[in-house]
Amino acid sequence: MFQRFAGVITPDFSLYREMPLAMQIWNTYRNRVIAFWLQREGISIVPNVRWGDERTYAFAFEGLPQGGTVAVSTNGSLRKKVDREYFKNGLAKMVEVLQPKTLINYSHAPDDVFGEYADRGLEILVIPHYSNTFKKEVL
Repeated sequence: MFQRFAGVITPDFSLYREMPLAMQIWNTYRNRVIAFWLQREGISIVPNVRWGDERTYAFAFEGLPQGGTVAVSTNGSLRKKVDREYFKNGLAKMVEVLQPKTLINYSHAPDDVFGEYADRGLEILVIPHYSNTFKKEVL
């Protein structure tokens, strides 16, 4: 089924800051294992990148290609000021480490979070979160 598409964004296993670090590592591992399996089956992937707090930077970007395309989601990460700051800090670290050419955000992409990267030439593609589409159909 996935071979019909140009690429598949790897699964988004959340890394909540209040989760035990071992669970955050486990969720990153699950993401990478499924990515490996998809690639082995001949399916092009876009790595989904998730981070929590600074402790996760040691493994959140590990094994991902530099200079390519990656995906992120702001879903649930921008509601509170503290969450927004953690997201922005992690995004800055991810861009520094992976130096992506293209960033796919499958959620809301506010300018105060992504604008500086677009201004620096990072291509940012936004795919509206599925719930936004669902809400429009209901209304």
